Amino acid sequence: MASIAMSTTTEEGGASGLSWTRRLFSCSGSKTSRQASSPSSGRQATTESPAEAPCSPETTSSSVTESAELESWGTSSPKSPLDVNFGRRCKGTYEHGKERSLSRSEDDDVQWLKAESNKTLAMLELAAHGTIDLTLDVPEIRDEPEFTCERFLRGFQYNRAKSLKNLEGYVMWRSNTSKVEEADIKESLRARKVFLLQDRDRRGGPVCVILARNHDRFRTTVEETVKLLTYSLDRTIGTMDPSLGATQATVLLDLDGLGWRSLDVEALKHIMLFFQNYFPERVSTAVFWKAPRVFGTIWALVRPFLSEATRSKILFASTTQELGTIVEEANLPGMFGGAAGNNTMVAIDSSAIDEKDLLGGWRSVVAGEE
Repeated sequence: MASIAMSTTTEEGGASGLSWTRRLFSCSGSKTSRQASSPSSGRQATTESPAEAPCSPETTSSSVTESAELESWGTSSPKSPLDVNFGRRCKGTYEHGKERSLSRSEDDDVQWLKAESNKTLAMLELAAHGTIDLTLDVPEIRDEPEFTCERFLRGFQYNRAKSLKNLEGYVMWRSNTSKVEEADIKESLRARKVFLLQDRDRRGGPVCVILARNHDRFRTTVEETVKLLTYSLDRTIGTMDPSLGATQATVLLDLDGLGWRSLDVEALKHIMLFFQNYFPERVSTAVFWKAPRVFGTIWALVRPFLSEATRSKILFASTTQELGTIVEEANLPGMFGGAAGNNTMVAIDSSAIDEKDLLGGWRSVVAGEE
């Protein structure tokens, strides 16, 4: 696992602190002539290293101009209503089982972000003297570059600067985070907090159920909670088949029976920012099921940290009919008022999830496991 010491931020905006790499790129000639080393301290990522060659006045001026252009691109999206009916249509991602086309301006944004993110990866690998390969830590950049870039652009309303900033932050987070093993989250897995439904939501995506009442803030650290989220979301995404329209999941946060030991403001804040900054457009709807009155106080503290786009994905539901707008009632377990059995909820660490086929046919495997 590659590891690069850089300052990262998980608060709103998801900064990744890569200004020194942009300076390195602008001050270097050809790729073979770059001899700069990484900063001596990871917490001084924005400070020029003594080993770097100084920029010439001409290069510095050009770099400032280019930076200003990038900022201007980010503050106002080039997207125009006219683009929907003008120019070529570009291949996009799948949505609701049908291929979603991109307008010309959207495709231009995707190609720009793809080029800029590749440039960042190259600069980071260069700073490590070619001893790491970040595409191994972030395989979606290599395997699905257009789809990944489109997710970040859509997640940040096609603001180029914010999309690039958060994509860089995601790459840095992945490169500095070891793969989560079950041994790292034994307490959370033993508490049975996260499950997958055997059936899909109305969009064709998986349904991830989080039982908040099984969380104990006195026994589980925020760090372990983040690891559990990483583990759970990676496994949930692994059950998706984009060709069938499954590129987003429903997250069902069950707050019924929530006790005071489970009321964790920091955990909720990290959950929401985690989805917003690192996994944009991977969650179609986050359902808060039967939130008690005291939860309103916690939500009031967390809500200001979230973007409007993230808040728009939140659904507070207290009846089966309301929940049925997201998941068919026939597919909902009895504990949510549905017709399916509670045993149709599969623990997130179940081997049945690993044994699924590419079409999501792991339901038959689970049925045989019961």
